[in-house]
Amino acid sequence: MSPLPPEKRIQFFVFVIESPSAVDLYHRRSEGEIVRQAVELNGIKCIVKTAISYLAFDACLKVGLSEAMGQMPGFIPLLHISAHGDSNGIQLSDGHIISWSELKEHLRPVNQALSGSLVVCMSSCEGYSGIRMAMDSDESNLPYFALIGCGAKPTWGETAVGYATFYHQLWRGELIADAVNAMCVASGNEQFFLEHAEKSRKDYIQFLNSVNPAQAQENLEQIVAEESPDNQESLKLLR
Repeated sequence: MSPLPPEKRIQFFVFVIESPSAVDLYHRRSEGEIVRQAVELNGIKCIVKTAISYLAFDACLKVGLSEAMGQMPGFIPLLHISAHGDSNGIQLSDGHIISWSELKEHLRPVNQALSGSLVVCMSSCEGYSGIRMAMDSDESNLPYFALIGCGAKPTWGETAVGYATFYHQLWRGELIADAVNAMCVASGNEQFFLEHAEKSRKDYIQFLNSVNPAQAQENLEQIVAEESPDNQESLKLLR
């Protein structure tokens, strides 16, 4: 499919919140600056904020993003979060860990303010695990519209090349799914994925509906039955 013509392209800017580790700070590595320099070659506006603590991270979302939008009326923000992380969440510079469930509560009001159009680019190890934020039965208050993240542990080079390509393709008018495919090719890492919050929510509800409580109870009883006699006696004392 051909890129959208200029008059139909969404005007956006990139809002980067980065929380580098002590090692990254020591070596003066800044993904935010790499992204900024890359996207500004295309004339894409980019604002980089450094959040070394939970308070600073909260301020970036509540104050920094609002100020940026005020400076660029008519432009939609793409939220780029750069931090070390794993399948459970992200870690800030000072060691504070923000779980996915906690980050969800930070993003919900932002997505609501944007009328459900927030796109989150998770630049962290296993950032794709962030789709857990949308695994909620409440469809009225999702934390984002779409999330892009890596399902593995990308290198610095793969991340920098990947996201620079992603933003470049969006600027060209490519659809978001095609832009993610391009970032996989350019970075050489096929573990970058796109997922819409509504799909994650529906899959989660479908999973919950597939659970059979009676079968689950039977499985637990079978586990107890297979315990050693001593363990069974101990379990009886707890009843």
